[in-house]
Amino acid sequence: MNESWEGFALRMQRLNPLFELGRGMEVGELRPHIQTILMQVLLTIFYRELNDDDHRRKADIKYMVGDSIKQMKLLADDKQIERITSGLLYQGKEEYSKPFEALYYDEIRQSWETQVFRYVTMDELYTNLEMGGSIVYKLTDIAQEMIFMSREMAEEFSITIEQLYSMQLIKNGNFRKATRNLDHLISRVNRLMANEFTFQKEMINNPKILLIEEEMQRADNRVEIEKQFEEEKNHFRTITSMIEKTKRRNEEDDFIQKELIVLQEKIGHTRQLHDRFAKLVIQNISYEMKLKAENPSLFWENSLVSFREHFYENWLMKEGIQSFKVAESVLSPLFSPKNEFILPLEWIWGEQEYDEKQITETLVEDEIEEGITRQRVTNWDSVIKAWSYVFQYLQTYGEFSLADLVELPLEVQDLWFEESETIDLWMMFDKKPLKVQVLHRKEETLSDEREILLYKLMREYPQFQVFEGLKIFTMFDHRAEPFTWYRMKITPFKICVQGEK
Repeated sequence: MNESWEGFALRMQRLNPLFELGRGMEVGELRPHIQTILMQVLLTIFYRELNDDDHRRKADIKYMVGDSIKQMKLLADDKQIERITSGLLYQGKEEYSKPFEALYYDEIRQSWETQVFRYVTMDELYTNLEMGGSIVYKLTDIAQEMIFMSREMAEEFSITIEQLYSMQLIKNGNFRKATRNLDHLISRVNRLMANEFTFQKEMINNPKILLIEEEMQRADNRVEIEKQFEEEKNHFRTITSMIEKTKRRNEEDDFIQKELIVLQEKIGHTRQLHDRFAKLVIQNISYEMKLKAENPSLFWENSLVSFREHFYENWLMKEGIQSFKVAESVLSPLFSPKNEFILPLEWIWGEQEYDEKQITETLVEDEIEEGITRQRVTNWDSVIKAWSYVFQYLQTYGEFSLADLVELPLEVQDLWFEESETIDLWMMFDKKPLKVQVLHRKEETLSDEREILLYKLMREYPQFQVFEGLKIFTMFDHRAEPFTWYRMKITPFKICVQGEK
């Protein structure tokens, strides 16, 4: 069977609920906006469910629909709002309360099948029909999948929301799903840490970036940020406590105990990553405050006149140019061959000395903690795990480009920022070709970092022993365009492998 058919039925079952959302509703002029309205309502239900808010009855959903329409500056009468509400809860007439149906083609059976699903279902934890209460709704797995499909594109969920969602899953006994959700949280924290490291380097090398990157400046609201980190720490404590209580309640169930142990280990790793991220953010804020205190002149000399705003946008764009002489008088100073002023040499040396001083001070602060000097040790487990994906490609296709990293899953990309040596090793391969001869040598005899990497890879992944005796070299395509990856501008080249001729 053609590979394009592989998993086709599963793909369609994921997409059908999106295609069917709001389909066939007679809501007049609101018809083009119906999917947007319903998606907003699903998100509102989702957040209320996360926060243990039981205002999720039909009357509440009706209010959500009306409020969403109002926020989107649309108009609707009560009949249209009622129709949209009932169209989310069931298909057809209310008395039948039918689920939604959609056709999909099953490539294995080679037949058309019917998919039956709902967007919301009864939340048993909050519904008490015996006491005359009304149904409290929650999202089905299908609707949650839609939310998370949109999340993967928008990356809109904060650390706090991920924590709350994990709590909800643990509370409902979905331990395996909670473990998978922590992977999303780990990925998010890793990406945020990568951004912080990049910003830190830019701050050290060019303090004036603080005038440009206004969104990164957080010195003024440091108290709120520290309060947020403390709240997230409390969430981790709550999750740990919930796991311990659940373990005690299910002492005799070995299967649940195993799942809880995996979950507990994952939360421990996530918590450590979060603490490192919090420490890095506070460190950057402290450094930002220090820069402003010790070098106020950097932040005073803001020009009162901007060429772009005052000349180009407010004058040239609005009024135009009546004569070429006017354009010449404006532009000639920018392109004049005459250098009216040359920076004195001592100024240039002074700037170099200033940058070196900033870098030295920062490194000392990083290395010294409570008067104890600590030597930084490379976590080779992280390095070889990241590089294992590269050598899998080399083993299969014989070449791998740095540009291909962008196509890997986000959790794999995040591995490349856990240790600085991971990316540094990429540049090492741009040296002379390497003939791999490491399999029968001792690690202490290896001096080339590329050989150390290959030695550890072969020890951890025996399938890479096939590279022994082969030649690894690089190829550069002069037509390749530089690309931006995690705010780094990179010119890609290929790592290739070649056998003995």
